[in-house]
Amino acid sequence: MRYLGIDPGGKRLGLALGDDVTGLVTPLEVVAYESRDQAVRHIAAVMESFGAEGVVIGLPTNAEGAPTPGCARTHALAAALEAFGIEVAVQNEYLTTNEARRRARSSARHSSQPVDDIAAQVILEEYFEGREAHGEQR
Repeated sequence: MRYLGIDPGGKRLGLALGDDVTGLVTPLEVVAYESRDQAVRHIAAVMESFGAEGVVIGLPTNAEGAPTPGCARTHALAAALEAFGIEVAVQNEYLTTNEARRRARSSARHSSQPVDDIAAQVILEEYFEGREAHGEQR
């Protein structure tokens, strides 16, 4: 099954596409976050375009796994996507932006480019790894 990974930020959304059979996840794009409704419409269009059947949204927790102020934004987006009929999973994320920056540097991405799409890739990879560790299909 194909999934769309989402790194939800206050200004931008990072999107990545992954397949739970192969485990391959590819960064797709970074889009401006204008409103929740706009984000839901864009996510639904991208899902349709790539044949994704569900989304995995990053939940920005702290080092102990406790909620941060950004968690409310994630939960609100998840609820809006579910109301739109989209299957949603939430993946705790901590330091995904740091990992995304590291990957961007190693791939020679210009430092001025946003890394939200790579952060979405990391979120989706961690989701697949967690499912695999629990004996579920990738």
